[in-house]
Amino acid sequence: MSNSEPRLNFIIVGASIAGLASAIALKRSRHNVLVLEKETILGGTSVPPGCARVPPNGSKILFDWGLRAQTKGSAYTSLAFAVYKSPDLDFMGLNTWDPELLSEARGDFCDIKHQDLLRILYEEATKPSTQENLVPHVAVLFGAEVVKVDCDNCSVTLLSGEIHTGDAIIGADGAYGPVRRMLIEAENVDPRSCDTPTGMTLYSAKIPRAAAIDHPQLALFYEYPKCTVEMGSNRGAFTASVGIENDIGLWVYTPDSTEDGCWTRVAGRKLVDILDAWDPQIKMLASLAGPATCVQIKDHHELESWVSRNGRVIVVGEAAHPFPPAALHTYSVALEDGAFIGKVFSHTRDRVRIPEFFNAFEEHRRPRCMQIREIEKRYIELITLPDGGRQKARDEAMRANHAAGRNVMEVPGSDLQQMVDATRMIFAYDPSDDADEWWMSWGRLRDSAKAATE
Repeated sequence: MSNSEPRLNFIIVGASIAGLASAIALKRSRHNVLVLEKETILGGTSVPPGCARVPPNGSKILFDWGLRAQTKGSAYTSLAFAVYKSPDLDFMGLNTWDPELLSEARGDFCDIKHQDLLRILYEEATKPSTQENLVPHVAVLFGAEVVKVDCDNCSVTLLSGEIHTGDAIIGADGAYGPVRRMLIEAENVDPRSCDTPTGMTLYSAKIPRAAAIDHPQLALFYEYPKCTVEMGSNRGAFTASVGIENDIGLWVYTPDSTEDGCWTRVAGRKLVDILDAWDPQIKMLASLAGPATCVQIKDHHELESWVSRNGRVIVVGEAAHPFPPAALHTYSVALEDGAFIGKVFSHTRDRVRIPEFFNAFEEHRRPRCMQIREIEKRYIELITLPDGGRQKARDEAMRANHAAGRNVMEVPGSDLQQMVDATRMIFAYDPSDDADEWWMSWGRLRDSAKAATE
C-alpha cells in the first residue's frame, strides 16, 4: 500500500466504545474518519455514568495504543473477587487473578468509569498533530442523529436533513441503532419484536465510597478485594470498585421486574425496592445508591450477516453482537472490534476491496464473539442458579477450594474450570495479530495477484 494512494473515508455511526476504538485504529492506519453521535455531548447527559470493566484483552489494546498512563490513572486495577452465597452473604471463597495469566495477556483488569474511558478514547481519536499533511482527518460531530442509512450510495441522512457520504459506513450505535435496524429490516424482520426477553432484568447503580465507609457492616464492598459476587436463588449480584475514587458499582440480576428500560434513562423503581429477597447488607448498600438504570436481559436477534449486501456497510460492537447487559467482556470485545478493523485496513486503500475486508472482519470476529457471548450467559446462569442439586454442588466445590487454599473457580473437570480455561483463552487474544493472520493467509495473495497483472 502506497502513502500516495488516496485515503479511504469512513463514516462511523455512534461515538461509543466500539465507534471511538474503530476511529483510533483507522486513524493509525492513515484513513479519514467522521464519527456521528446523536447525543449533544460525549456520553450523553441523562444518567450518571456507570462502570466500564475492562479485562486484560481490552486493556492491552489501550496500552498498545500508548494509553497506559491515561487508563491506569483513571482506573482501579482489580486483583481478585470474593464470592458469597445470598441471602445470608455466606463467604464461599476468593478468586485471585493469576499473575502469570495477566503477564501472558499483557494487560490488567481495569475498572474505570464509562465516561472516563470514552474521554480517553475521544481525546486519542481527535488528538491534533504537528504534521497535519501526513495525518488523516478524524472529526466527531455531536447532535448528529442518523435517521436513514443508504447502502447503495454509502450515505447517511441526519435528523437535520444533512447528508454525509463516504467510502464505507461502520455502525457502532448499539443494539437499537439505525444501522443494525437497517440490516434487520433487510432480512424482512420487524426490529421492534425480534428480541426475546429471558425473564431476568439487570439493575445497576453507583454508590459513593464516602457514603459506604460510614457503615462498617459494608466493609466487604470497599475493602480488599473491592470486587464481590453474590450468588442467590434465581437472582444474583456483583460489585466492583469504580475508577480512582473507588466508588462502588452495584449490579443486580432479578426476576422481580418487568420494566424495560435502557442505559440512558433512570429506572422507574429504586434499586432498593426490588431487593426484598436480599440480605440486609445489599439492601443497605442499595439504599445509598444514586439513580439506577434498568435493562431487560434479552436474547437478541441474530443477524444473518454483519455486512450489508453491497459490502459497504458493517456493524461492530453491540450493534453486531449484543451481549447480556453488564457482561464482563462487553468493553474488551468492543475494543477488539475496533482494533481488528483498523489493523486489517492498514493493508489497503483500495475502495474496491472494502467488501472483502469487511467480510474478513466478520469471518474472523464472529466465531469469537459468539463463543464469548455464550460464556457470558453461563456466567449469569452460574450466579443465579436456583437452590437445588446443581447449586449445592457448586457451593460445595467452591467452599472446598477455599478450605484447600485454592481459587474458588478451580475445580478440575467442572464447568467452573472450563470457564477458567476459557478466560485464559479470551485474555490471550490479540486482534491485531488476528487481522494480520488473515492478511498473510488470504488478503495479500489477492494483492500480489493484482500487482502481477498490472
